Amino acid sequence: MYRIGLGVYAIGRLAGAEADALSAHLNGCPPCRAELAELRTVAELLAHSVRAPGPARKGAGRGPRTGASRLGLSGACAYGARGPGRSR
Repeated sequence: MYRIGLGVYAIGRLAGAEADALSAHLNGCPPCRAELAELRTVAELLAHSVRAPGPARKGAGRGPRTGASRLGLSGACAYGARGPGRSR
């Protein structure tokens, strides 16, 4: 139940009661703490690899990417560090 929120929690975007519940869960769940550590490492690496914003590129009718997709975090948030449907 809590695995889905780990990616969002790792980048500091989980708020309110959900963040509180996940934080309480992490106190007693070593596997989730380990996965959170992996996700935070990935998020930090991705944050350092993003190019500085510049003018929007033209092509294929797409505008500049924003939010988690700009950071490349959407896959990590959706699937966790181990991939879709995988758990420890």
